[in-house]
Amino acid sequence: MALCGFAEVADFQQAHRRWVEEALEGELAKRDECWSEAIAVGSLAFIDKVKTEFGVKAMHRELVQVDGTYALREPSEAYAGEYASENDVLALANTVRWEENTESADT
Repeated sequence: MALCGFAEVADFQQAHRRWVEEALEGELAKRDECWSEAIAVGSLAFIDKVKTEFGVKAMHRELVQVDGTYALREPSEAYAGEYASENDVLALANTVRWEENTESADT
């Protein structure tokens, strides 16, 4: 906790709760396709590890790089065509807000 500038765990928990609330109320609550439509997101080493673990199943996946972050994705065509409009409806419902829990976790 000291590395984060907090003397007590409870202080860190309160600050974290405020950060999350601010993010949910602001621009950060928007759906980010890089995360929500990717199989894996992270460093190139992480993506390579995921591809290795997927084996043959990862053969036709796309590797996309944005600002130093890599994403392993399904080819765009997989979600186009006949079912494209149905995917849009699912995307809008792909947000779940957590119920507020004001209790401090014992750590």
